[in-house]
Amino acid sequence: MLTGVLLTLIAAFSFLLVLSFLVFFHELGHYSVARFFGIAVDRFSVGFGKPIWRRTSKAGVEWVISRIPLGGYVKFSGDAGAASNPDVEKLAEIRAAYEADPTGPNIDDVFHFRPVWQRALVVLAGPVANFILAIILFAGIGMSVGVEFSTPQVVTVQPNTAAAEAGFLDGDNIVELDGKRMRGVGQVSQYIRLRSGTKIEALVQRGSEEILLTVTPKRTEIRDEIGGLSKVGLAGFTLTKGKANVESIQGPIGALEYGVSQTGEILSSTGTYLGRIFTRKEDGKQLGSVVKIATVTGKVAIDTATADAPLSDRIRAWALRMTFLAASISIALGVANLMPLPVLDGGHLVYYGYEAVVGRPLSQEKQEFGFKIGFAVLLTLFVVLTINDFGYVMSMRS
Repeated sequence: MLTGVLLTLIAAFSFLLVLSFLVFFHELGHYSVARFFGIAVDRFSVGFGKPIWRRTSKAGVEWVISRIPLGGYVKFSGDAGAASNPDVEKLAEIRAAYEADPTGPNIDDVFHFRPVWQRALVVLAGPVANFILAIILFAGIGMSVGVEFSTPQVVTVQPNTAAAEAGFLDGDNIVELDGKRMRGVGQVSQYIRLRSGTKIEALVQRGSEEILLTVTPKRTEIRDEIGGLSKVGLAGFTLTKGKANVESIQGPIGALEYGVSQTGEILSSTGTYLGRIFTRKEDGKQLGSVVKIATVTGKVAIDTATADAPLSDRIRAWALRMTFLAASISIALGVANLMPLPVLDGGHLVYYGYEAVVGRPLSQEKQEFGFKIGFAVLLTLFVVLTINDFGYVMSMRS
């Protein structure tokens, strides 16, 4: 039997492995495009705080692993810090040194002196890398375990539920929801959960005929797969894999298509949920930050480690589940970094968009003010999400 200390170590290792890997890949996106354009990079850091390991490459880049493994950054020459806001004094020194000796420092190597389209591509490369990584990871899952799709079939319709009111019957095959073809039980469940109180047009196949039903999921508190409480939309039926329209992944191309499809589904679901928050149809309690990521990752790792199965099977299950979590979190990381806050990639893109339209960058004073506001908003958001996280963790014990 595994001890509590060992289980804690497994949970911590799983969390740090997943988060560090995702951060590394995100920053690698920035770094790779920057180096493609020949932009000088001072430091590539995984984590923040005092370095515990460092190495300087032949290109002059300092590669660092720092003590606090909850993030990371690429620091370009002329940056004031990890947020890549320009250091005015440093940039002035670089320009002055170049003007004094044009054969010395190469001003064209400095990120902040590059054309706006190059800077925008470097910044955009981080979130895009997260989406690409998710596609690769999902494709890997598809190749390793295989995935089969089929039209979901209703097994049981509970009485006095939205599904019963809508006229669903046992044995109905759910072909489409709001005109979108359904290819699996999970897809139907996720679609319905995100639409409590919203009418859904369901096309079902009943025997040889197709019938259009309208169902409005009811907001219900449930325990998710991890054991935490959350409020979602439920129709009131149970589903199983049907025997109609069966498809399976075929080869690397099919796996890649699956990766793209899964990533697109999660992006669409994320957009739907965020949209419902802004229209006050959701309270945002399902949004979380580092604490929730650590909780979910750790819980999945512990459940896998304590499963009643041979060690080899548990290791394989752990690898698959961590891969799935990493892909899902990678998408969330990419979306979060595209928020239009100046300290994030999305904020930099807003600044560059202004520069591209107006023909000149925003004044340094306004940029610095924007960074301060962005940092304050980000800090407030972090506090709110952390409160959500602890509420979720406490619900697991209730």
